[in-house]
Amino acid sequence: MSKEEIKQLFKQFDNGNGRLSLAEIDRAIIHFYPQFGTNKKAIVRAYKAADTSGNGFVELREFEKIVQLLKQYDEISKIFEELDTNDDHRIGFNEFKKGFQLLGEDDSDEDSLKQEFDAIDSNDGGYILFDEVRNLKKKQLNVN
Repeated sequence: MSKEEIKQLFKQFDNGNGRLSLAEIDRAIIHFYPQFGTNKKAIVRAYKAADTSGNGFVELREFEKIVQLLKQYDEISKIFEELDTNDDHRIGFNEFKKGFQLLGEDDSDEDSLKQEFDAIDSNDGGYILFDEVRNLKKKQLNVN
């Protein structure tokens, strides 16, 4: 999507105040990107990450970032949900072991898997959190 297309999308859903609320962003995303409309978590995460001013609204320059982040967050959310089989919003080692292939890893040796798990678990909490999966994917993709 070009900058001009993003600008037009922004204007279409802006109520005239020059910024978008989460509700306005949600409507825009569902309208133009229906494939992301069911992933509210990805929309909210992209919204929060893009709101660099911290005012609870997204201006045009921040909206451009949402468009960039949305696909990445949607992909990561799907991976995370696949791995988080008990729905506790974190991935334990056993869940990781069962689904590590979704992260693009080939190791089947338990010690290697544990080392990989520990490397991703950057806060040493014994579980992998969404942000830790996001950081891993950022490193793999070399993107923000």
